[in-house]
Amino acid sequence: MERKLNKTELKELLAFIEHKGYTFVDVQLEILDHFACKVEELMTESPTLNLQEAMVQAHQSFGAMGFSEIEDSFDLSLQNKFVKSLPGDFWIFMKSWRSPVYILYFTLFAYFIPFTANPFWDGIKMGLVASIIIFVPVYLLKYKPIYNKYKLYRSYIGMMIPMFTILVLLISGEWLSKYIPLALYNILILVFIYVALGILDIFHRNLKLIVKRVDEMELETHYS
Repeated sequence: MERKLNKTELKELLAFIEHKGYTFVDVQLEILDHFACKVEELMTESPTLNLQEAMVQAHQSFGAMGFSEIEDSFDLSLQNKFVKSLPGDFWIFMKSWRSPVYILYFTLFAYFIPFTANPFWDGIKMGLVASIIIFVPVYLLKYKPIYNKYKLYRSYIGMMIPMFTILVLLISGEWLSKYIPLALYNILILVFIYVALGILDIFHRNLKLIVKRVDEMELETHYS
């Protein structure tokens, strides 16, 4: 007869997983899915095997790395999901009312102020960099999960912050102007700024959705 674990036994498995150093709730649940299947398989094959022995044997069956391969796979799947969703998210931004407003804003500035005018470029660059520096922390404070213990949330923050850093360096750095004509350089800066504003918009929308999701998961695990 196939052995199935009850809720009390599943909680023991979760305690075992946490004892091994896996503290993110969503990672624990991902590991639990694999771990519970293996424990049930061992206890079905050997009915006399108690739960503690089955957990030790099941953990050993994952090899020297233990559960870390499951965590790495879960982390990679999150990152892949975020990267694959970027084009679609950016398309949503392009179709929103903010996109044409930004394009009109840049076009008007480019029309009335020559590309060679330092006040224009210094102002536009500093304005964008300041927007990122100000709004990223504001969004992080505004959309904050009940508990910061979900890899889904941490992974997204860990991917987006370096992206913003790269965009800020591309916009504020002067090194590119040494290798290409000034007119092309200025056009590229406008493109980088537009992309950065799009990424900031995507960050805002996705962060809100992710925090809502992890808060729902927190309530589900709390009352289960």
